[in-house]
Amino acid sequence: MKLRSQLVLLSLCTLALPWAGCQYLRQVDEALSQGQMQTLEATGNAIAARLASAPELIAPDPRRTGRPPGAQLYLHPLAQAPVLDGYGEEWRAQGLPPKVLDDLQGKPQARVTLGRRGERAYLLLTAQDQTPSYRDPRLAGVSNGDTVELFTAHQHYILPVASQGPVQAMWYNPRRGKYERELRIRGRWTASPRGYQLELAMPFALTDGELAVRVLDRVRSDGGTPQRIASTLPADGRPGALVEPLPALQQELEHFARPELQLTVVDQEGFVLARTGRDWYRNRSVAAADDNHNWLRDWFYRQVLATGQLPPLPESQLPPTLTRNRETASQWFGAPTTDTSATSDERIGAVSVPVVTRADNIIERPLLGRVITAQSTSALQSLTESAARRLWLTTAGAAGLVLLLLLGYASWLSWRIRKLHKAAQTAVDASGRLRGDFPRPILNDELGALNRAFASLLRELDHYHQYLRSLASKLSHELRTPLAVMRSSLDNLSAGELDSDSRRYAERAAEGGARLSSILNALSAANHLEASINQAEREEFDLHDLLQLLTQSYADAHPQYGFTLRAPEGPQLYYGAPELLAQLLDKLADNAVSFAPESSEIRLALEATAREYILRVSNDGPPLPEGFEQKLFDSLVSVRNDGGKEGHLGLGLHIARLIADFHQGTLEAANRDDGRGVVFTLFLPR
Repeated sequence: MKLRSQLVLLSLCTLALPWAGCQYLRQVDEALSQGQMQTLEATGNAIAARLASAPELIAPDPRRTGRPPGAQLYLHPLAQAPVLDGYGEEWRAQGLPPKVLDDLQGKPQARVTLGRRGERAYLLLTAQDQTPSYRDPRLAGVSNGDTVELFTAHQHYILPVASQGPVQAMWYNPRRGKYERELRIRGRWTASPRGYQLELAMPFALTDGELAVRVLDRVRSDGGTPQRIASTLPADGRPGALVEPLPALQQELEHFARPELQLTVVDQEGFVLARTGRDWYRNRSVAAADDNHNWLRDWFYRQVLATGQLPPLPESQLPPTLTRNRETASQWFGAPTTDTSATSDERIGAVSVPVVTRADNIIERPLLGRVITAQSTSALQSLTESAARRLWLTTAGAAGLVLLLLLGYASWLSWRIRKLHKAAQTAVDASGRLRGDFPRPILNDELGALNRAFASLLRELDHYHQYLRSLASKLSHELRTPLAVMRSSLDNLSAGELDSDSRRYAERAAEGGARLSSILNALSAANHLEASINQAEREEFDLHDLLQLLTQSYADAHPQYGFTLRAPEGPQLYYGAPELLAQLLDKLADNAVSFAPESSEIRLALEATAREYILRVSNDGPPLPEGFEQKLFDSLVSVRNDGGKEGHLGLGLHIARLIADFHQGTLEAANRDDGRGVVFTLFLPR
């Protein structure tokens, strides 16, 4: 992995800053939420204490004392009087929760909803009956089929079920000894797919504040024993009270009202007696519109604060955990939306505080009701969202800045390393010479120290290379005098009288001296030639003519070999030193003659491209040893197998490579594809 990639991965650690900020925001949000719950509880305790000191505000009707639970029915305040058509569309539009009536087996049999508008009470009853049976006029009795019965404080009314039509409410007149119709009770029956439905109205004064409903389900219209019975009438036969909001309690509750705070007082069974403050269901369309516009932002904040999905706030009836216990309880809800199956991201905290009488002479103080305080966290949520927004922008900016700085630093560091790598690669040419001065850095960091160490190392190597290059000339100069003394002494010795053995040894010494003299002459010539190469002058000439002339010369000098030339027709102009190129080809031809068997062919080929000339010299013979393709061009390297008799020092190909470097070309050696010889290739840029 590159250094830049490593630093980029390391910079990802800056993402821990937003994570830590989110954790801090979650703790702040949790602390603010707990503080809000404590405030709501304190408000509920204050209201509960006030109602406990004045129990007549929450329990003005003494008739409800000691009544069994489930006997009371709730009268919802109606915004408008429903039309008595039997369909109940107005009831469903207001979303009023019904009371479910179970039969003796605990299965739902009917649902009843009560309301009040002015001085009239309204009732909507929906019964589930797969086998409805209606009154048979041929049989005696007020109702011999399915029946709905109403019990008020002083009267019992019988309503025979009909498939369609007006309601006939019958009551027994003891003075006349017969059943009579109650004309003040008006309504209408309608059939439904699952049974029947009843919608009626009566004067509220007719109930005297008490009402019970009983539904009788018969299989046949024979007046027999009902198969199913569902009723709200207690075992003592006394109807339950009609519960409705209390104006005095509502007025008292208004003193504690605050913006964004909803206060609700319920009785022992959870019926709403008074309510003031914000109604989230009336404002849910506006909230839903805002949620639709900011759903992405709300989703992001929900993920940051980890609030999760909350249950929706019930529209009219709070859960039993808040309405039916004697302990203080709290719960979080989600604000309602137009979609009944979803909630918005606004949270609502609700705290329920019991209202218990303060009468000291009562051992078990009765529960009068509960005070439920609810408040939205919109203000706190706005605060945390604002903090989250600032945190996100700050951390994102800081992380982006750190990332850019690290990326820039990585790029600069990588550039320095690449520059050092490139300088190290090109510091020494193919002949081992140092190409100019190695760059020295200004900075004193670790890379700068490494750069200076490379420069010092190359400088020492260049000094050693210069010493090796001058070693041949120094040896040649220093050895010529003792070699001359040795040769003159051998000449004088050979002029005298020597026996056969002594003369043989003297001749061998003379041959060795001659070989050493030739070696010194070759070293001296190589040094002079290398110096002359750098001083050669360039000119434009025809490379094709030069090759033709040299090929003919080689053929004349070595008649035992066949020299051939393959080149493009026409002049091939080249700008260079023709004498040096002729010398280079002499070295290659001499090398080919040394290894090629007699009567074999030595082929010269010239190829011209748009960018360079390619000159090849190919000969038959033994292949190159493995690994010698480049070593052949080094000084004092030779692969000739002549036992050293000829005194070859490997300087010919070394000089050829120097001439190729002078022309900014390259010289390569390789075995032929057929494995029967060697080919030397010279690349000359045009």
